Amino acid sequence: MADQVINWLLLLRSGKATAQDYNDFLAWRAADPVHENAWQQLTGTLAGSSFGRLGDAYATGSAAAAQSLIPPPPPAIVPPRRRFLTGALALAGTGAVAAYVGNAFYPLNNVAADAATATGERRRYLLSDGSQLLLDARSRVNLDFTPAYRQVRLLDGAVTVSVAPDSRRPFLVQTAQGTVRALGTRYMVRQQAQRTVVVVHEHEVEVETMSGAHGTIRAGTGARFDNARMDTPRAELMAEAAWESGWVEARGRPLAEVIAALRPYRSGTLRVSMAAGGLPVSGHFPLDDTDAALDSLQDQMPIQVRRFTPWFVSINVAA
Repeated sequence: MADQVINWLLLLRSGKATAQDYNDFLAWRAADPVHENAWQQLTGTLAGSSFGRLGDAYATGSAAAAQSLIPPPPPAIVPPRRRFLTGALALAGTGAVAAYVGNAFYPLNNVAADAATATGERRRYLLSDGSQLLLDARSRVNLDFTPAYRQVRLLDGAVTVSVAPDSRRPFLVQTAQGTVRALGTRYMVRQQAQRTVVVVHEHEVEVETMSGAHGTIRAGTGARFDNARMDTPRAELMAEAAWESGWVEARGRPLAEVIAALRPYRSGTLRVSMAAGGLPVSGHFPLDDTDAALDSLQDQMPIQVRRFTPWFVSINVAA
């Protein structure tokens, strides 16, 4: 909800908001008491900053008053302690907005990773042993190469590895749920919430979960595993690797999964309701043009895609 409030603040402060944007903003606030509460809380936190004054102006329904806030009037004289606290809040609030905007394009956690990608970026890396990594958008990994093993720690997103053979050092991809081991092969690993997805393009890999359970996945199949167990490998999970060529492939997949695949390729918030998220989807949708993908989904499904701002899109079941 904080993301949505910040998206509205950014649009209304940009100087490019239209009368329709203003009406949409008022409709968003009136649609749910949770929206109004979040708006009041966050703009209250930004009190004293230009964003906070903008929130006050729009809270009263005065678009003209909001536009007049550029530049803001000189501040009143206040006691030093109060001035310090107000300044700290304003700085923290402005910093939070700046961090949010920056994170929408380049995840802040990427700074500390050995290899990472930004929003909408797929990137290939050549490793010192001759192996190659292909990272999906908004993905990050750390590397740990020793005389005994070669390890890639997948922290976020997905990676496809093309492993250079080395009989003395196995190649490992470590996730939060376990380890995927191969000697010379090509396979994809995706870190999801509470589970890992593995798809094998060539040869086979061995999976060991955090609890010690083992399983094998052969070429042309994929499987999911959590901390305790691995599912039976299935050919239909090969669709999980379609991002490698810039597509989302769906064959009866829930809409929520398709939207989850689009999110790393779009800046801002892409929200889908629980009712719409369970609808089955079939088709191919481009990752590098998320607007076209959303339009295609809306054309073939009983859903409504509402673009409140360039940074906030909401998907629900059509009325």
